[in-house]
Amino acid sequence: MFHGRRTELEPPHRVLIVGCPGGGIASLGQAVSERLRIPLIDLEEAYWRSGALAPSEREWRDRIGEWGASEQWVMVGLTPASTDLLVARADWLVFVDLPMPACLFRAVRDMARRPPKSERSRRFDTRLLRFIWTFPTSHVPQIHALIARERRNRSIFILRTSREREDFISRVPIPGDMGSGLPGDPAGK
Repeated sequence: MFHGRRTELEPPHRVLIVGCPGGGIASLGQAVSERLRIPLIDLEEAYWRSGALAPSEREWRDRIGEWGASEQWVMVGLTPASTDLLVARADWLVFVDLPMPACLFRAVRDMARRPPKSERSRRFDTRLLRFIWTFPTSHVPQIHALIARERRNRSIFILRTSREREDFISRVPIPGDMGSGLPGDPAGK
């Protein structure tokens, strides 16, 4: 579950959470953000905030650069334009590595629950479903390469089950609280 250098008891200032859509990375980011009392930036939400028009690659990279330069953040998501900037600044890298079928099921369930935005809009986003279907072959190898490259530079956490996710959240240090640390930290046992 946990990789990388020993985790100090001090809370991190910058946390990057990546994983397949439908894997609960947004809710994990929210929980970590609340626990650390630092701002959350959901990259997917920010990317599409202006509606159906995506920002240009240059605009997006500039925004990522501004956010990444901040002293404290929890960011959820990863885009090619953001990888080098955010990973270089992150204290913690968290990879939610849930099985693709579970992510696909959760995404379909969530799509079925939300009403269409208009009569003409589709409830099911086939592009997102295709992205989730191909995530294990198109993105996971890149994330594993990133983890291998960065394992000595920052704390890396790989969460493969809902139980590991909940355990991780419960052990994220609260600012000002020098109580239990994360698993693997002798002081946290």
